[in-house]
Formats: sequence, C-alpha cells, structure tokens
Amino acid sequence: MNAREIAGAAARRLEAAGLEDARFEAEVLVREAAGISRAAYFAGAVLDGEARARLEHWLARRERREPLAYITGWREFYGRRFAVGRGVLVPRPETELLVDVGLDAVRGGRGAVVLEVGTGSGAVAVSVAAEAPEATVIATELSPEALRFAALNAAAHAPGVQLVRCDLAAAVRRADVVLANLPYVPSGEIDALEPEVSAWEPRVALDGGDDGLQLIRRLIRDCAERLRPRLLALEVGFGQADAVAAAGRSLGAAASTLPDLAGIDRVVCLRWA
Repeated sequence: MNAREIAGAAARRLEAAGLEDARFEAEVLVREAAGISRAAYFAGAVLDGEARARLEHWLARRERREPLAYITGWREFYGRRFAVGRGVLVPRPETELLVDVGLDAVRGGRGAVVLEVGTGSGAVAVSVAAEAPEATVIATELSPEALRFAALNAAAHAPGVQLVRCDLAAAVRRADVVLANLPYVPSGEIDALEPEVSAWEPRVALDGGDDGLQLIRRLIRDCAERLRPRLLALEVGFGQADAVAAAGRSLGAAASTLPDLAGIDRVVCLRWA
C-alpha cells in the first residue's frame, strides 16, 4: 500500500473515533510519520516499516482524542511552525487577530514595548517580534512547562523575545501595548468541551473562574492602575466582549471590539488617555 492508500485506511479509523476532519488528519499523520512532502504523498510514496510503526502509534493516540498538534509536535500559527505538546495550550487560528492588533499598534513607530501576558507557547509574542523587529517584546507566563515551549519557539523565530516567569504582569514595570489571551472558559463549562480540550489541554490555560473573566479583570485593573499602556487587547470567548468592555470603561478606558472570521466579537481593545 502506498501513502494515500494507508491514509484512506487511517481515515476510516479516525472517523470511527468520531473525528470530523478524519481525512485531513489522516493525511497529516501519514506524511509526518513518513517525513514526506505533500507532493511525494500524492506521487505514491511508500512507507517503510519504521514509518508504519510510528503511524500506528500515532493513530492509537489520536483515537484516544489526544490533540493532533501534540502528536505531531507542532501547530502552524501566523505562517510559522510552533512547537507544542503536553502542558501548553494549542494555538488557535482566531488568536492570530491578536497579533494583527499588536502589529497595527506598533507599525510605523520606534522602540515600542509590547507585552504579552500569559504567553503559553509564545505564539503571539514571537509572531509580533518576528514581524516587527523594531519593537521590544516581553512575554510573561506562570507555567514552567509552557515557558519551555515558548523558549523553543522564540529561539526558532525571534530570539530577542524576553521571557519572564511571573503571575500576569507582576514583574513588568512598563509596556506601551499589552496583549493577552488569558483563560476565559468558566470553570463549570470545561468538562463539557470536546475531549481534545477538556481531557488533554492544561486546565490552568482554560479556567477563567466562575464566569470566565477572573484573570481578565485582574489584568484590566493592573493596566488601569499601574502599567497604563496605550492599548490593552484581550481575546475573549463567545458572549464575553460586552462584559469585558464594560469592565474597562469602569476603569476609565475607551473600549472597542473586533470580530473574528466567524463574526464573533473576539478581541476587546481598551485604551487609556
């Protein structure tokens, strides 16, 4: 059997496990296991014994609903490959909007200090630093496991990113632009999420407290009372934008929201005069 035939059989197994994108994922797993390009895949490449054994192991993991990115060890984000694995949240496409906001805020300027709070894999901070090398980019994170991945990704794409282990922005004295994709899932809703999230991704990266906004409110207050950035941009969940905007306005900020590609208000922008 060539690679495409093997992927067909793999897709049937993944479909039986309840995966919606089984055919796409099967192709990815086959190509990654064999270390072949997409062109070689369609040209009828054959998998050797080692690649077949690796694929079998990976399929078993995916059937248990382990995230595909944990199995392959990477996820594409803003045109780059980011290392991910157990202990770090998998970057989502909608979070690329946060990078766009950050880049818009520093474009044309010199020496801006950009802070990402709760960087996780480093996807946002590293992307901003790689696209805007004139900016000083700092990324904070409390989890040592996540910081390990952030360090790998910074080394690969933007070695100048400064990584700091601390709670929210506690160790940072100044920032012109603050970006954050903090945990925003209400505690009581986590177990109802798809298994790839609820059973595998770190709860500390998901749990936003009773209403999902516990950490977000803390960061807004810190920015209003201490950091005073010209922009705080926050990724939020479905239906949370109005409450986050109101929290910012109550502390003197002008608030606006930006929708993602699905039309969901995804980023709340707070600005202080």
